[in-house]
Amino acid sequence: MKFAESYGVPLADISRESFFNIGGSHGFMRWGIYIFVFIAFFYLAYTIVKRVLIWRKGKGELRTDFPEKRILAVIKYVIFQAKILKESYAGIMHAAIFFGFAALFVVTLIIMAQDDFFELFFHNHFIKGNFYLVWSLVGDLAGMVVFIGLIMASYRRYITKPTRLDTKPIDTFALALIFIITVTGFTSEAMRIAISNFPAWEVWSPFGYALAVPLSFFSEGSLRVMHQLSWWIHFLGAFIFIGLVGSDKLGHIMISSLNVYYGNLDNETPAAKYALNVIDPAIFEVAETFGVSKVEEYTWKQLMDSDACTRCGRCQDNCPAWLTEKPLSPKKLVNDIQDNMDERIPALMLADDPSTVESTPLINETLQHGSVMPDEFWSCTNCAACMEACPVNIEHVQKMIDMRRYKVLMEGDMAPELQTTFTNLENNFNPYGFAFAERGAWLPADLGVKTLAEDPDVDYLYFVGSAASYDKRNQKVATAFLKILQKAGVKVGILGAEEADSGDAAMRGGNEYLFHALVTQNLENFKAYGVKKIICTCPHDYNVIKKEYKKFAAMGKNAEGGPLEHNVEVFHHTQIISDLITGGAIKLVNPLNETVTYHDSCFLGRYNEIYDAPRHILRAIPGVKYVEMSRHHDTSFCCGAGGARMFLEEHLGTRVNQFRTKDAQSTGATRICTACPFCMTMLSDGITELDIQNMQNFDIAEYVFNAMEK
Repeated sequence: MKFAESYGVPLADISRESFFNIGGSHGFMRWGIYIFVFIAFFYLAYTIVKRVLIWRKGKGELRTDFPEKRILAVIKYVIFQAKILKESYAGIMHAAIFFGFAALFVVTLIIMAQDDFFELFFHNHFIKGNFYLVWSLVGDLAGMVVFIGLIMASYRRYITKPTRLDTKPIDTFALALIFIITVTGFTSEAMRIAISNFPAWEVWSPFGYALAVPLSFFSEGSLRVMHQLSWWIHFLGAFIFIGLVGSDKLGHIMISSLNVYYGNLDNETPAAKYALNVIDPAIFEVAETFGVSKVEEYTWKQLMDSDACTRCGRCQDNCPAWLTEKPLSPKKLVNDIQDNMDERIPALMLADDPSTVESTPLINETLQHGSVMPDEFWSCTNCAACMEACPVNIEHVQKMIDMRRYKVLMEGDMAPELQTTFTNLENNFNPYGFAFAERGAWLPADLGVKTLAEDPDVDYLYFVGSAASYDKRNQKVATAFLKILQKAGVKVGILGAEEADSGDAAMRGGNEYLFHALVTQNLENFKAYGVKKIICTCPHDYNVIKKEYKKFAAMGKNAEGGPLEHNVEVFHHTQIISDLITGGAIKLVNPLNETVTYHDSCFLGRYNEIYDAPRHILRAIPGVKYVEMSRHHDTSFCCGAGGARMFLEEHLGTRVNQFRTKDAQSTGATRICTACPFCMTMLSDGITELDIQNMQNFDIAEYVFNAMEK
C-alpha cells in the first residue's frame, strides 16, 4: 500500500532533515561525528586487544575449527536467545532489550548508509516517502520495546531483587546509560516534530508524536535549546555505549558472543556433550605439574569464559551444592577466576621473571577475594546444571576438575574416604575394596549368562559396573534387567573378574593417572573379545565409556605400546528396554496401580539427553499414574552422588539427596523410579532418612520385570 501518497505532498517532503537543529547536513557535526566515531572505536579496540592479550597468557586450545558450526551456535544462542528465553520474565526482559536494540542498530545503519554513502557519493536521499514512514515506525516501536525491557530490568533488579543478582554500581550505570540513550532518542524526536509544527506523516512515529504534544507548550526557542541538549546527550551516550561494549558489564555484548563462537562444539550433540578433557598419557612422562593451581594454567578459552560471565546467576540458581548451603556458587567461582586473572596476568606480562610475581593464590584454604576454596570445587557433583543453564555457554565443571587434579596429583590432598576409594580402585578395580575375583559372583546361574571368556558370541556385552557387581540392592536391578533380556531373546555376556571399574569416579575425583589405568584395561578387553555393542545400567559408566574412553583411545597405548581402539556402540538399559517394548519383544500386562515419578539422572539426562525412553517405559506399564517433579528433564535436580561425591562424606549444609527426595514427595507419588545405581542408593537413603512411610524407590528395570508377561 502507498501510504505516503495520501498526504498530498511530494514524496521527497515526507522525510526529515539530517542533523536537524544541529547545523544541518552542511554543519560541523556532519563531519565532526567522525571524530567521535574514531574515539569510540579506538577505545573499543583498545579494550578488546587488552583482553585478548590477557587471554593469550593461558594455555593453547583449538577452538577455531568448523567455523560454519560456530556461526550456527551464535545464531542459536546469541541471536535467537535459546537459553535466555527458557526463563519467562528474565527472558522476555532480555529479549526486549536485545531485539529492540538490534532493530535500532539497523535503523541507525540505514541512516548512516544514506548520509555517509549514498547521499555523499550519489546525491541519493532514499529515506523518504513510504520507506521513511515504515523506517520511522520500526524505529519508534523498537525504542519502546527497549524502554519496556529497561522498566522490567529495573523492577527486577531494584524491587524484586532476586538473590542471585549482586547489583554493583556498574550494573546501575549500564542500565542508566541505555535508559538515557532510549529516552533522549524519544525526546529529540518529539521536539523535532513539535518544532516542525507536527507534519501529518509524523504520526508514523507514534511515541515521539505523542510526547511532542505536551512539549509543544514550550516556545520554539526553548524547544530548540532543549532539542540540542537532548541530541547531544543522546549522541554522547550512544558513543560511550559503543566504546564500552568490550569492557565490564556492557562487555558481555561482545565478549559473550565471542565466547559462544569459540564454545565447545562437542556440547551441541549428546554423543560428546559435556565430556571432560583427558590428559594425554604422553604428558605424564614430561609434565612438571598437572591440573590448575595458577590462573595462567587454564586455557585461553577458560580465561575468556570468566570475562564472558554476565553475572546473571542462573548457574547458581540451578546448582545443587549452592541450594543445599554448600560454599560452591558456580557464578562466584567464575568471577573469582576473573578477579585472579585481572590481578595476576597483567603483572606476569610486565615481569622480567614470572616466578617472582606474587599475587593472590587461586586456590586458598580461606575465603578470599579472587581465590577458590577447596570446599567449593569439592562440593561440585558434576551435574552440569550450571552449564545447561548458562546463556553464554561457560564451562564450569572442567575448571573444578582441573583444580581437583592439581590437589590430587600434585599435593595428594583429598578427603580420607576418597583416598580409600582410590586405593580400592588401584588394588581391586572397584571403589568398595571387595575382591576383584568375586566381581561376577552375584550372577544367578539360572540366567544362563556367561562371561565372554566362556562364550564371546553375544549380541551385547553387559558392562555390569562396580555398583551392580557388589551392592546387593543394585544386584537386584541387574538381575531384573537380565531376565528382561532373557525373555526378549537377547543374548548378553559379561566380563566378570576381567571387568574393571569404568573409572568415572577416579577421573572426576581428580586422579587422572588411575583413570588411565582402568580405561586401558577395559579397552584392551573390549578389543580382545571383539566387543561391538555395550549395555550399561549405570549412566556414569555409560557416559564415560561412550565419551572419555573414545578420547583416551585416540591418544593412549596398550600394554605392548600399540594403539588402543574404541569401536563400540554404547547403550543405556532404558534405551534397550524401550525398544523391546516398542518392538513387541516383551509385553507389559501386570498392572502397577501406583503414582510414579521419575528422577532424571544427570548423566543420563543433561549429559546424554535421554529423557523420552524412561517415560515411554513407565507410561507403557498398566495402571501407572505418572507425575513429574517440579524439576525435571534438563532442569532435574541432582541426587548428590555425581563427581565422585558418592564416595565422599557430606559434611557441609543439608543433604542433597534429601532435598531431591522432598521434590519427589511433593508430587504425591508413592513410587520413585530411577535408572542409575547411584540415584537408587541416594534416593532410597533419602526416603529412609526422612522417614517417609508411603514411598518406595525402584529401578526402571524392576518395574518392567514385575509388569511383563513371564
